[in-house]
Amino acid sequence: MTKLDITTQVRGIDAFLATLDNPLHRLIIENYRRHAIFEITGYKEQIFTPDMTVEHPVYYLNSGGFSVTLNGIDEVTGFYSSLEERQSTVMVVEDEKLAVADWGFASEAVFNSYMPGTQVAPELDADPDKLYIHRQVLAMIWPYDERGRMIGEHVFEHRDGAELIEISPGDYITLEEAREKLLPLQRPLPVLDASGRR
Repeated sequence: MTKLDITTQVRGIDAFLATLDNPLHRLIIENYRRHAIFEITGYKEQIFTPDMTVEHPVYYLNSGGFSVTLNGIDEVTGFYSSLEERQSTVMVVEDEKLAVADWGFASEAVFNSYMPGTQVAPELDADPDKLYIHRQVLAMIWPYDERGRMIGEHVFEHRDGAELIEISPGDYITLEEAREKLLPLQRPLPVLDASGRR
């Protein structure tokens, strides 16, 4: 398999931003862009700052045959810590379709999550000595407040289409490589004034 480009999602988000002129909508998508880079590069603390996320986020996660509600900052950050421990924060998001409104945004995309065989779910029968991409289609709804801060995530997997793909070490994207390529693309959030203008 050809090595994927870790910047694909950011370039797609930037193309979508170029179509937007509503300041709140632009802020929501800029927030999502910033969130994605920090999540993929393992800097969860930067996601949960007062300008990025509400004080009490709630996540609804539906994936791998499970439906879980994460209620509050401790449960949500615990989830991100578990991704870091399982070495599975690195992902390449492809073919993302986005829609945004005052309430937040919706997305559908192909997620390619990188993980060593030791961290793959047991029912997928991975070899612990090999490297994999877990490829799946996810639909997401993320609500935001009037200040453009994330309220939470609603994530839904189309499990029937999921694949586990063995890849060579040369095609594997490490956390260090993800940081090298993505962190230089990070930028500050725009600021809304009292009238909702940027």
